[in-house]
Amino acid sequence: MYRTVRPLTGAMITCLCLATTSATADDKFYIGLGAGLFFSEDSGSRGHPSEIYPSSLKGTITHDQGTAFSGVVGYRFAEGLRLEGELSYRESDFDEFTLREPGSLAALLPPELRQDPAALDGLKGTYPVDGDLSSVSLMVNLHYDFDLGLGWKPYVGGGIGLSRISMKAASSGRQTTDDDDTVFAYQIGAGFGYEIGGSDNQPVIVTLDLRHFATADPTFKGSVTGTPFDKEVSGNYVGVGLRFGL
Repeated sequence: MYRTVRPLTGAMITCLCLATTSATADDKFYIGLGAGLFFSEDSGSRGHPSEIYPSSLKGTITHDQGTAFSGVVGYRFAEGLRLEGELSYRESDFDEFTLREPGSLAALLPPELRQDPAALDGLKGTYPVDGDLSSVSLMVNLHYDFDLGLGWKPYVGGGIGLSRISMKAASSGRQTTDDDDTVFAYQIGAGFGYEIGGSDNQPVIVTLDLRHFATADPTFKGSVTGTPFDKEVSGNYVGVGLRFGL
């Protein structure tokens, strides 16, 4: 992931420096709102080994379709660049966990069977769960608009920031996770904008937005054994938005 983030970060910093030095009187502030669907990718989970349970827990969580909302405050430069701060919320449920390696979940077995290979293999399989994953993210984004005329303004861009991720899960009526963590986050994407009103200095633009959002793996504490585990977080967003020139 970091091999992808480094060039993105460098490009954003370079564009920001160029935009800052070339600002003109046409530069304007704007605000925006967005809402849409968030499609979380099925994610791997890996438990940390310990002296008692030296093998790692490994599994996959299957997510349902979720939702996302965002608000931005930005500054558009005359050259087509836009710099903005974004506060966003994403949420998705999950209802299935596939356990490939039991790891610390061997604690569910009677003590005399926790080292028994056949008993450990018996724990493997797919289990129903009742869970949700949510995130509150603060991002700095940089976009570039292409003015095609007739009101059309497609754009590309991306952003970096921090995300506070919360996870809750229960299985068979027993809580398995209730924890949160703050990690690095990034997004890349593109969209189509169309100017529906306003003026040249204060346009009102409706957008169709596409994003790929991902974070460094947050670490949560399992409620069953008290041992930590890492979870992958990534997904794709499709939504609509409105931007208002100020």
